[in-house]
Amino acid sequence: MRQLLLLPFILLGEWALCQSIPEKTKEKTEQKVIQRTDQKIDQGIDEGLNKVEEGINSLFKKKTKKSKEEPNEEEEVSDSGSAKSTSSKSPAQASDFVPGVEVLFSDDFSQDALGDFPAKWNTNGSGQVVAIDGQRWLEVIHNSIVNPVMDQALPENATVQFDLLLLEDGSTPFVQFGLTNVRDILREDVNYGNKFFVNIHGFAGNDTKTLEYGLKADVLGNKSDFPLTRYVNEVLHVDIAINKTRVRIYFDGQKLIDLPRALSPDLLNNFFFNNNYVIPASETPMYLGNVRIASAETDARSLLIKQLMEEGTASTSEILFAVNSDIIEPSSFPILDQVGQALLSNPGMNLKITGHTDSDGDDSSNLALSINRANSVKTYLITKKGIEAGRLTIDGKGETMPVAPNTSAEGKAKNRRVQFTKN
Repeated sequence: MRQLLLLPFILLGEWALCQSIPEKTKEKTEQKVIQRTDQKIDQGIDEGLNKVEEGINSLFKKKTKKSKEEPNEEEEVSDSGSAKSTSSKSPAQASDFVPGVEVLFSDDFSQDALGDFPAKWNTNGSGQVVAIDGQRWLEVIHNSIVNPVMDQALPENATVQFDLLLLEDGSTPFVQFGLTNVRDILREDVNYGNKFFVNIHGFAGNDTKTLEYGLKADVLGNKSDFPLTRYVNEVLHVDIAINKTRVRIYFDGQKLIDLPRALSPDLLNNFFFNNNYVIPASETPMYLGNVRIASAETDARSLLIKQLMEEGTASTSEILFAVNSDIIEPSSFPILDQVGQALLSNPGMNLKITGHTDSDGDDSSNLALSINRANSVKTYLITKKGIEAGRLTIDGKGETMPVAPNTSAEGKAKNRRVQFTKN
């Protein structure tokens, strides 16, 4: 109905435009105007006619492609006070993923200079550390493979976690990550070796998006129902659980892939990221951040509860939060569920929850953040596990009680922890 009401005004504007066009092109332009009346109003044929329509249509607010896909978009205030969108991602959900206990590799690129290739990584191409909205990322250009440098292969039980920033700027990178038998990617070609891989490509449009997995050069399956388009210009968190021959892949806490016999021992030699070769070449780089690889030989949940019950206190760095935030990552829910179950099984036990941070940022902000994170844990136990509020108290120590030097990413990861004390 609105388009019908607008049609006389649009035709009037287009007629006026025709009067200003030189006589030798006037007839051709008038023919275009007639053709346009049977098309959608916001479709353009030439730039001059579009400008007239845009002037009229600006009277009405038109939804963008993003708002059509996400009609309930809201804003949340970040720690820095700026607004950030929260509706573009899928809602956090419970997950059976549990991070490994012993950290083997961790890098948030905070120790590297902007513009440099990070010191703890290798590549057969090119990349650099960049800052986007205050967070460090490794920017990997087209047709480049990168990998974290580790002294030894991954253990047969391990976890890999990282963030991907899926930017779209006229093009999208062909993101690939996985496991390979190649130890030195500079001297050996990952594409011709044995590998398990996951591909993410064309994520900006439903008709082109690709989310698939496979072995060597063969695609075994795809997950076309995952809403990749919701992550355009957003952060996608990935968790990978490796248990001998079994591999499980989680996107933002949702388990997408579970292959019980996909892996062979040689595939644990290395973990890689690839901004894959495509024609035409993607001008938009791949961005990865907050990489964490850990041994999962010991179950973090069992270890935490055992120590808490036997010693009266236990701390863990496996309860993870969003960067500079008190929002609990879904991968931490199973550990918190175990704490809640221990409280339900021991109704006479009360807990003090203490938050700790690393040394990044100023003292007062870290103190407030540690208290807020402890409170988030308390809120989870109350709302999700039904624990009485009176059984839980909170405290925060900020950066004042480190258990490791804050001079490395691994040390900082250990200092970002939550402590439980029976009282």
